Amino acid sequence: MTQPQSRFESNAVSFASGLGFIEGPVWDDGAQTLSVVSINHGCVYVMDRNGSKVQTVEVGGGPNGLVLSRSGLLIAQNGGIFGASGPAQPGVQRIVDGRVDYVLGTGFFAPNDLAFGPDGRLYVTDPATDRALVEPTEGRLLACDLKTGECEVIVDRRLFPNGLAFEADGQHLLLAQTYTRVIERLHRSSAGWISDGIFCHLVNGRPDGMALDEEGNLWVCTPGTGGVEIFDRRGVFVQRIELGAGTMTTNICFGGEERCDVFITAAGIGTVLTLKTDVPGLLLLK
Repeated sequence: MTQPQSRFESNAVSFASGLGFIEGPVWDDGAQTLSVVSINHGCVYVMDRNGSKVQTVEVGGGPNGLVLSRSGLLIAQNGGIFGASGPAQPGVQRIVDGRVDYVLGTGFFAPNDLAFGPDGRLYVTDPATDRALVEPTEGRLLACDLKTGECEVIVDRRLFPNGLAFEADGQHLLLAQTYTRVIERLHRSSAGWISDGIFCHLVNGRPDGMALDEEGNLWVCTPGTGGVEIFDRRGVFVQRIELGAGTMTTNICFGGEERCDVFITAAGIGTVLTLKTDVPGLLLLK
């Protein structure tokens, strides 16, 4: 297996700055743009391949995560926590042609991150409150049908469920639990999603957003310690990329023409950092 090299530790550069407390990067292959949410600015920034802003969409509250769908850009609206711009209805918002509406607006506490599953449903982590960072507070993962609006709790009683990623086979799901500093692995069965236990323990920090590459390596952001930790498909630690104290690395995605550009939201300095990898990112479900 081609492993990420240690040279990555020194080649991260600024892609865009002055963005506030940012999260949820998502790359649009068709438009060749990168979008991020700014929790404290209450908006979504869309940037071209050179890092220049091409659009700012005001969404209010605390936009916390993003995913690209066939019908537009979807936003995990946390409702007004984590230093949000103000209060808002917790749920899932959508941007189409610069307009914002809710596709899911009831039944949530504080949506955090989003991903489409192999069944076509939208999976939403819902950690309940920002107090989950400092005290054991149970949250859950929901799967939502965007056509009917029906949402099902897939797993509950997790301590700060946060980032999530589906493996290439569509039969396994990785779920970050920030409070307990672990990544859990689940598999899909006729009875639903069943836990396989702990996939990996973070080495230095607590997990937030994460992404998979084509070889099954998991890249995990650790906000409190300003880095990214990489684990192989078995959950074995490969490498830690240090990005500096105070960077607060919240989330990550792959993009660029060959999906070999790694984009990291450094919320502590309001900057998107980027570096190169030899292994393309895994194509995301829509």
